[in-house]
Amino acid sequence: MNILVFIKQVADAEARIMISGDGKTLEIDNKYVTNFFDEFAIEEAIRIRDTIKEGQVTVCTYGPARAIETLRTAIAMGADKAFLIDSTNYESEDPAITARILAAFAAQKGYDLILCGRRAIDDENAIIGPMMAEFLGIVHVSSVTGVDIVDGAGIRVVGEIEGGRKISDIVLPALLTTQKGLNEPRVPLITGVMKAMRTEIPTVDPLSLGIAKEQIDTDAAKVMVLSYEPPPQRPPVEIIEGASPEEKVKNLIQALREDAKVI
Repeated sequence: MNILVFIKQVADAEARIMISGDGKTLEIDNKYVTNFFDEFAIEEAIRIRDTIKEGQVTVCTYGPARAIETLRTAIAMGADKAFLIDSTNYESEDPAITARILAAFAAQKGYDLILCGRRAIDDENAIIGPMMAEFLGIVHVSSVTGVDIVDGAGIRVVGEIEGGRKISDIVLPALLTTQKGLNEPRVPLITGVMKAMRTEIPTVDPLSLGIAKEQIDTDAAKVMVLSYEPPPQRPPVEIIEGASPEEKVKNLIQALREDAKVI
């Protein structure tokens, strides 16, 4: 089984993020990690390969040169191959453009199953996976928390829905987006880390995937960032005074009515 895993490098939760002077870009500390939900996709792909005792796991990301470190992490975990689709010359972060590029890579390399995280924790759009499936014309299931191999041509998946879960039997090829609870991602062993450091990771130009430049340049974007704005400052905390609990409640109600004007 040929399994493709698409992942993303995102800013570390502890990274300092500032809005640039132009208001349209961000300045981020050089602290990056693999997207949280993508770790479940990597782990599940490795488990499926090891369960059926055949096939390979190929990991790919669309990003700048620094994203190669995220690919090395996937190799260290147990992935077989990795590819970096270089985004250096393409400034647009439009999700439809990203999905088109990743779908073109999948179509070129071939696949039986595609896995990716449910959403990226930086942009939170949660639509890259489903759009890839639409571009490829294959079935997809989102927010998967369970995967079982039925036979060589199909799998059974458990997906989260509002108020419950849904069990589906699907025929491959298919695309799944992974959710917390699917598995427990492994910590790479030192042997895996050493292998990852030695692994050559090819860089792919998006135009080599059979996509016209006008389909992926800035003018093709459907979504554009107009500006970034910091959240409003929180008002200072006000301590409600009073000689007794009853008086404090009375003073609180008065403050909500006269100062905050919410009642």
